Amino acid sequence: MKRVTWPSQREVSATTIVVIVTSVVFGLYLFGVDLLISRGVQWVLQRFGAGGA
Repeated sequence: MKRVTWPSQREVSATTIVVIVTSVVFGLYLFGVDLLISRGVQWVLQRFGAGGA
């Protein structure tokens, strides 16, 4: 454990912020892609008469 280099509090804070922001951005991106695919599948099913409701 003597050879371990521990990050400073500033480095930990900076990388934590980067991880949170990146997670939010990817989450929003995947939400958008999921929404588009879902709407596309619904449109195809309604267009070709395979969807009920």
